Amino acid sequence: MSTLELIVDAHKSYKLWSWTNGSIHYVAHYIRRLHPKNTPADARENIWTVRIGERGSERAPRSNRDENADVGVVKVAFTREAAAALEREAHCYAQLKDVQGVAVPRCLGHFHSKTKGVEMSCLVLEYCVGAPEQMYEPHRKIMAAAYAIHERNLMHGDLIDGRHFVKSGRRMLIVDFTAAVPHQCPHNRGIRGPDGRRCLGVCPELSALARIYGVYNP
Repeated sequence: MSTLELIVDAHKSYKLWSWTNGSIHYVAHYIRRLHPKNTPADARENIWTVRIGERGSERAPRSNRDENADVGVVKVAFTREAAAALEREAHCYAQLKDVQGVAVPRCLGHFHSKTKGVEMSCLVLEYCVGAPEQMYEPHRKIMAAAYAIHERNLMHGDLIDGRHFVKSGRRMLIVDFTAAVPHQCPHNRGIRGPDGRRCLGVCPELSALARIYGVYNP
């Protein structure tokens, strides 16, 4: 079992657990609410930045100003509907495990708790930040990240306006899988059309992205 102690302030903290995250024990100190560009107002309250590290290690945070510790992002759910959405997103990150840190952020775990009758769950992710001038061939990297997700049988479902592509150093990562759905991507694969003839398949999400960022040849 893995645990997470999420410390909001001197008077409020949460202890959460996970059965799918090995035996790592984390401690995290709340920094502030995160307001990603174009995030709906009703979702902003539940995306937090934190100082996070393994309990007992040299990088375990002593406060939310401890620069020796890493910064992470915690997506928090306090309702059944939000928890169900977070559960679906956690499954997406598990499905994308081999491209975490490459096409999507690293996922540190999905944790749960029940305190005084109140259920809570949270998804802990890598904090992604970077300046545009650090990127090399940003449009190609956007398409590469999108293809990586589709090759693992997921359609993100909300990529067209670009707000879920995040630059982090030389990486381009895709975040927020609350709208993702299972997907057997037909793009550029030989399929049989309605008339019975063989043709190349077209994926609506990838073809829409290609019109914006250019054609990508994996």
